[in-house]
Parts: sequence; C-alpha cells; structure tokens
Amino acid sequence: MGAEGSDSAYSGYVGVLVPSEGLAEQGSGWFQRYWADTFGYEYLGQPGLIEAEAYGAEVAVGWSASSADGYGAISIGYRFVDTELTPDDLSASARGGKSGAKLQFDGERRFSSAWKAQAIASYTTSFDGYWSRMRLLNTSNASAHLGLEVAAQGNDEYDAWLTGLVAVFQPSDGAWSVALKAGYRFQDDLDGAYGGLELSRRF
Repeated sequence: MGAEGSDSAYSGYVGVLVPSEGLAEQGSGWFQRYWADTFGYEYLGQPGLIEAEAYGAEVAVGWSASSADGYGAISIGYRFVDTELTPDDLSASARGGKSGAKLQFDGERRFSSAWKAQAIASYTTSFDGYWSRMRLLNTSNASAHLGLEVAAQGNDEYDAWLTGLVAVFQPSDGAWSVALKAGYRFQDDLDGAYGGLELSRRF
C-alpha cells in the first residue's frame, strides 16, 4: 500500500500479490495480483483547468523468475477506472467508466553488493494510460537503501514526469519495508513538489 501527493496530483493504492507454490518455493512461477486505487490530477482541457478524480481496480495473472542477481516479471489483466471531471470535459477519453487490458513489466537487477536498479512499466488500453518508474539504490547498508527515482505517467489528457530521492528501510529479519520519497513533478504549468510513502509486507 502507499500514497503520493503534490499540488496538482495525488494517488493512493492497496494491493496483494499471491504467488503460486512454484514461485514461493523455487523462485519462478505464476502469480496473481489484486489491486485497488484512487487518484486525481489536473490538466488544461477545452473548458480550461480540469480536475480529475478517479477510482480503479484490477486483477491480473503473471509469470515471475528470479536469480541471485534479481528478478523479472510480466503480467496481463483487466482494469476498470471510473473518472469524474470538474468541470466536465466531453472530449476526454478517460471520462466516466472505462475498462481495458493492462500489461505490466517489472524487475530488479543487482549490479554489485552496493548497487541495484528497479524498474516497472505498465500500459492500459482503454484510454492510453501509462505509468513507469526506475530507481537506482545504494545497498551498502543492508537495512537502509538510499537512491534516486525517475517516473513518468499520463493518459490521453496529460503527461507528467517526476524525479526525486527515495529511502527504503527494511530490517534483514523483518517482514515489513517502508519507503519514503520526495522530489519534483513536472507537468506543463502545473509543476510542483511531491512526496510519498510506501508500505509492504512479505507473508
């Protein structure tokens, strides 16, 4: 679960990943993902400045494989998003309830005992929604990883990208991890600082 916010956008989500027996025991196999989120953003449309508020949910199935150097995963699923626009923008493709297929890739690669990279990218067919992020983390401290992140997101109505600092805290013997992030979000005339919190737990 996690949340992120800036002057012109916000998001919050909760999700669970259910591994198959093979993935849990051998490091490769099938998994299921269940996800729900809420998010909002602003953009300049035909009526002027538009505020969007949305709720989404998705289910997906995927395949993941791992090694000593990292892992990679691909999944495909069904996503539904209901978006309300104020004032209403009749030309917006994201307006109202939309559903479509969602394709997602994610992975992690360890380059040395001190550095690793993480990447994730997704695309939803219904309104050309996309989201991607890359992180470069220093892992010299086993329980506190510090680094940089760059992200891009948008749909038919807007495009934005973010860059900032991230700190991931995960005790080696603990099930929980916490990530704190802060930086700057770029979107036409709606630039501004952002911050966020992510919580995850292994079962």
